[in-house]
Amino acid sequence: MKKFFFCLLVVFLYFTSFAQIKTNKIYSNALKAFNEQRYEETIRLFDEFFKTYSLMDEMYATAKYYSSEALLKLGETDAAAGSFEFLANNFLWSDFRYKALYNLGKIYFVSEQYEKSRVKFNKLIKDYPSSEFSGAAFYWIGESFVREKNYDEAISFLKQAIENKAYNKLIDYSIFELAKVYELINDYQNAVKYYDQLLSFYSNSPLAPSAQIRIGMAYFKLKDYQASILELNNPILSDMPENVYSESLLLLANSYFRVEDFKNAEKTYSEIIKKYHKSVLVDQAKFGLAWSYFKQKNYNKAFAQFDELSANEDSIGIKSFFWKAEVKRFAGDEADAKKIYLQFLEKYPNNEYVSRVKYQLGLLNFESENFKSANSFLNESVNSFDNETRIRTAILLGEINLKNKDYDAANRYLSEALTLPSNNTELKLRLKFGLALVRFYKEDIKTAKKMLEDIKSENPSFEQNKINFYLAECYFNLANYNDAISFYNQISIGSDELSALTLYGKAYSYFNLGDYRNSIIFFTNFIKHFPKNNRIIDAKLRLADSYYGNKNFNSASQIYTELFSSRKSILNDPSLYYQYAQTLFRAGKTDKAIEEFENLVRKYPKSAYADKSLYVIGWIKFQNGKFEESIVSYRNLLDKYPSSELKPIIYYSIGDAFFNSAQYDSAIVNYQRVLIESPTSQYVYDALNGIQYSYIAKGENEKAIKLIDEFVSRNPSLSFSDQLFYKKGEIYYNNRDYKMAKESYQQFIINYPDSRFVPEAYYWIGKSSEYLNNNEDAMLSFSKIFLSYPNSETAPQAVIELGNVYNQLKQYDKSVKLYEAALEKFGRTKNYPEILFMKGRTLLLKKDTTAAMDAFDEVSQYYPESVFGEKSKFELGLIEFNAKRFESAELYFKNLAESKTDELGAKAEYFYAWSLFNQNKFTDAITALVRIRTIFSNYDEWLMKSYLLLGDCYVKLNDKKQAEKMYRKILSVHKNDEFAKLARNKIRALK
Repeated sequence: MKKFFFCLLVVFLYFTSFAQIKTNKIYSNALKAFNEQRYEETIRLFDEFFKTYSLMDEMYATAKYYSSEALLKLGETDAAAGSFEFLANNFLWSDFRYKALYNLGKIYFVSEQYEKSRVKFNKLIKDYPSSEFSGAAFYWIGESFVREKNYDEAISFLKQAIENKAYNKLIDYSIFELAKVYELINDYQNAVKYYDQLLSFYSNSPLAPSAQIRIGMAYFKLKDYQASILELNNPILSDMPENVYSESLLLLANSYFRVEDFKNAEKTYSEIIKKYHKSVLVDQAKFGLAWSYFKQKNYNKAFAQFDELSANEDSIGIKSFFWKAEVKRFAGDEADAKKIYLQFLEKYPNNEYVSRVKYQLGLLNFESENFKSANSFLNESVNSFDNETRIRTAILLGEINLKNKDYDAANRYLSEALTLPSNNTELKLRLKFGLALVRFYKEDIKTAKKMLEDIKSENPSFEQNKINFYLAECYFNLANYNDAISFYNQISIGSDELSALTLYGKAYSYFNLGDYRNSIIFFTNFIKHFPKNNRIIDAKLRLADSYYGNKNFNSASQIYTELFSSRKSILNDPSLYYQYAQTLFRAGKTDKAIEEFENLVRKYPKSAYADKSLYVIGWIKFQNGKFEESIVSYRNLLDKYPSSELKPIIYYSIGDAFFNSAQYDSAIVNYQRVLIESPTSQYVYDALNGIQYSYIAKGENEKAIKLIDEFVSRNPSLSFSDQLFYKKGEIYYNNRDYKMAKESYQQFIINYPDSRFVPEAYYWIGKSSEYLNNNEDAMLSFSKIFLSYPNSETAPQAVIELGNVYNQLKQYDKSVKLYEAALEKFGRTKNYPEILFMKGRTLLLKKDTTAAMDAFDEVSQYYPESVFGEKSKFELGLIEFNAKRFESAELYFKNLAESKTDELGAKAEYFYAWSLFNQNKFTDAITALVRIRTIFSNYDEWLMKSYLLLGDCYVKLNDKKQAEKMYRKILSVHKNDEFAKLARNKIRALK
């Protein structure tokens, strides 16, 4: 029995082994068929394999995978998907599972089942994070989101795909796709970043040529046209298909055009037209070529090209029709331009360019000063659907109305246009400029100035000459002549009217500042370059005045004489007659001036200049010290013109004449008449001052103070009541009554807490407290100014005074902190160098030499021409000197000694010599010390010290005779002071 079962087992094993061999052979043949790309046979063999092989092992999984791959290769995607799904769901341990998941993801992606695709890819990423497909899975997920236009998610997954580059065979595609997404959301900066990454690290990728074009496009969108040109010139692009390469050439040509390299633009546009004449881009290239000619002012070629294109009635043809008219306009052929514009209106009456054509017709008529026709066309274009044309039209209408002085109409057109949306910043600036001019001509100067400053800040290169001119005019009208000159200086001078007005305004600014040397230069330039200007007479008169102000009386007299002898007709105008008499007076020809003033009064007794002429006669006599005669002249004026508006100044002038004659009681009487008869005139304050000074001159200070108290109590609301009350403290302070000065200033602050003089009052309270040895009150007052009135003119000086008090009390840390706070609060104003210098001095007292040097170094470097810049150089020299770094010290001292002739120069020369002395350069030291005697002899201290050091030099050179001679020079001037004592001791030491 046992033998039977054994034989049966042998037979079973034989047949089983035989079946296994057959199955293995089918499996091997299937794999071989797959590798040889016989996919149908592969599928058949694997199907036969699955019928005989039922074990769910790795062989089965492998067979399932390759069977699925074969189905996929044959395009049986549904069957392949089902087969891959079976593998993925049933063989969790198989090495082929991650590949199945990857293929499933791609199958669903291709069939646009993006959600299912993402499920498979995410499963792959989660279960097999280090597989060869994990990085690519991120890419496909990102790509699926791109297809769904979910760009935020796309960016997130594509970035992860790039981060997983070790497991991403599609790394170049990931980078390229991420760059494209950034392009889609208009983030061209990041697009450039990733295209550049692809080109830098994956230059052999098949995507590189496309990336090269796209990075050029991205740079173009960023308006970085030079970078676009660089990228689009890459030779790699020449191997691209014609349609792609021609597109890149067009973009390259457009980039050349944008950077105004019109020659290369022309060359590239021509290349497109020649090589790709059948391309859809040819007309665009021809249009660009026409523009390139136009920009190079090759108007004939530009017209020919636009004319050729205008034969077509597509959008480029219509634009070309318009631009061929523009070419004629720019070429100066206005007649042909108008003709073409009118043809355009006839041919395309409803085209969007009609409003622009009407605008251009309006512009042409405006430029030819045919304002009626200009208005006609412009009023038709002002309601254009094209905002840019509407804005341009409004600018012209605004300018026409400005010329007609209809400022309200100009304001209306310009203001309405400013509300229109536009990306053209230049047009917006022109509107703002026009509105600023409206404010200027309506004499709202402060608003005009603010508007002009805003324009200049927004775009410093916009209409520089005009903006600077009107800013200069604004400052001129505000009597801020230094700032006016600053802006006049920024204007390029030519031969136009603006240049004439600039020279004229600059000359007048210097004239009004009393800088006659410069006003002479610019009035002379104006007269030389613009002899036919309608301001020439005034310019010559002001030139003469400038010569007079500069005390060049001969030149002034010559101009006046020539002007009035050649233009006697101007004497028929009382205003110019008056000016003529004034010039005689200013030229020093007082007798002739008085004669002409008297002639003016006889000839034009009822003119506005008659009483003024009599007043000047009195003033001339006053100026010549003929006070009694001036009083007679002033009273004569009052007799002839009792209602003259000059009455307050006449009484005031009579008071001044009596004051200068030391007749103080009579002076007071006439000053008081100003108060009684003209209590609201501008001379009341001066008259009160005159009364005060009269009382003070009489030694009656209390009466001066009583006068102030009484007047202020009677007139508390006058605009200058606070200023009068403030003078009480001034009177006490000048008389060194610091206790009463302090009390008076304190009462002033109580009575007038809002007065502009409050910071000054606190300052003088502080100074009075210092003299009263009350440092605590002094510090409180100075601190109050800094903390409560930091913008006042007094604040910087208060900081310095407070710092000095701290230093006297040896509270150096407080002083340094104060100066640092002040430097931060005040910024780099005119007081900055002084405060920084004082900080340096305090740091020296604190023995923080390094920090002190930093402070002095900053002042000397950034404010080298200021007095504190020079003092800082000296302090730096002293620090080097005291540290025995004599060579470094002498550089500072020598520079100052050679550039200064004041006491600082003398000190520097002395210490320079001393530095040389310490280096045993005795002969050089003597040379330096001799300079003190020849150049700085007015500064006795340094002269005497130089003699002492000269003697010491000669001692070192063993010339005792010469040394004694130097010491005795001191004794010849100083007998019993410290210098004399030192000289005698040194002489004794020689014996």
